[in-house]
Amino acid sequence: IVRFRLRLLFWLIYVFILLLTAGSFAGLYRMGAGSVADRVTVEVDGKLIATYDLPKGDKQEEVRIDAGNGRYNLLRLTSSGAFVKEANCPDQICVKWGKITKPGQTIVCLPHKVVISMIGNREEEPPLDDIAS
Repeated sequence: IVRFRLRLLFWLIYVFILLLTAGSFAGLYRMGAGSVADRVTVEVDGKLIATYDLPKGDKQEEVRIDAGNGRYNLLRLTSSGAFVKEANCPDQICVKWGKITKPGQTIVCLPHKVVISMIGNREEEPPLDDIAS
């Protein structure tokens, strides 16, 4: 009887951990739901360098991010998101990361100390003005 109760207790713990893990993944998947990604911020060495609006329609823009000492990242902006097209860092993780499309997502290039973040507004909210941001 003791062995049965222990086995039942372990199964309950396993189910609890499974539900907790599934809930965490569901929360991460829903992150940014109801928000519209419309801007990208670029920070170099912890300082905000620029904020770019995503282009409308089929237009694309390319922005060269100069990290100093000949280091650079080439950022491509599309209406659906942003990605690093090219960089002269040794590991190329920022290039391999792919496109960010939801508010809260980021691309980081550690060798160049570049952080690219997607930001946006809730669909029913008007955009923030310069004073509030």
